[in-house]
Amino acid sequence: MTVRWKAVPWAAGVVLLAGTLLGARLLDQADGSPRPAAAPAKPAAAVGGGVTVLGTVMSDPAEAPVGPPAVAALLTVEKILVAEGQTVAVGEPLVKFDDALVREKPAQARAGLAAAREDLAKAEAQKAGHPLQLQGQELTIRTLRANLKEGEAEYAIGQAQFERVLDTRLPGSGQLRNPAEREADRSENLELRKANETLNTLRAKIEGEELKLRGLKLTPVDADVRAAAAKIAQSTATVAEAQNALDACTLKARVAGVVERVYATPGQTFGPASRSPVLWIVPAGKRVVRAEVESEFAPRVTDREGTKVSITDSNNFAFTYEGVVRRVGTAYLAKRSQQDALALTPTCVLECVIDVTDPAPAGKPPLRVGQPVRVSFP
Repeated sequence: MTVRWKAVPWAAGVVLLAGTLLGARLLDQADGSPRPAAAPAKPAAAVGGGVTVLGTVMSDPAEAPVGPPAVAALLTVEKILVAEGQTVAVGEPLVKFDDALVREKPAQARAGLAAAREDLAKAEAQKAGHPLQLQGQELTIRTLRANLKEGEAEYAIGQAQFERVLDTRLPGSGQLRNPAEREADRSENLELRKANETLNTLRAKIEGEELKLRGLKLTPVDADVRAAAAKIAQSTATVAEAQNALDACTLKARVAGVVERVYATPGQTFGPASRSPVLWIVPAGKRVVRAEVESEFAPRVTDREGTKVSITDSNNFAFTYEGVVRRVGTAYLAKRSQQDALALTPTCVLECVIDVTDPAPAGKPPLRVGQPVRVSFP
């Protein structure tokens, strides 16, 4: 009996506690419906007469990954020439790729260019000497024609002299030659036959030289020069292409900055379809904040170019920085973080670019690229 009576106060306490909790729940839900959950915090909020929006610290020019060389071939990383955290200048070598496939191409292309230049020199010389060739050919034809005329005159004299011989009477009989005999004597005269063959040879030679003259007049010397010049242009482009392919095997910095990350390793292969970057450089220079203003707060930031704003570390409100609005966007665009996403209805915002007055003031941690911040417009 004693044990049972000792358990009574403990049981009574449990019953009292359960009743208290039940009563509190009934009072809290007098209408029988659950209480609504707390509304999520908005990325922008009105603060007095101004507005506070979210933003991200970025470099100017914007940081970007350094991709593999833009060549239509697979390239293998031979050597990494920089380390993470290293400051690099414009044009400084970053990564060396194996260039065995393209190493000899520039020399071969330059040899082709030299040959094209020789062809152009020959074409220009031919063009310059073309009038002289025409004059020489015309002189040759005039000389041959003069020789033909002189030969024809001599042949006519010899023929006339022989005709007078044919007009004389035959010795012995005293008779004149009949036409058949006259023609037979003409054909048997070796001197006349030789002179006639010489004249025919001269006529054929003149005809051949006239054909040469016509060919010279039709020679496209200007076209030959243009063709040679076009070949030089093509060869020059080939040299540049070959040299660019060789230069691309050494990846160089296009902006000055800090090598933030190196993704490539020796032996790794990159090609036209590679999507992973080789390394990432954060450019040196100004720091800006790209603030994202939702449409309901956009009217409060309109025409704020040149206005001073307050920038606060999103993770520590004790650190504030000064900035000046450089530009207020003119269109609602998808958030930068959603541009590559597959969202069907991305959130569109009005972007404001803010120049950070001093990203590393004394006594405060510096604002770093990619850091989330809050921007308060007055």
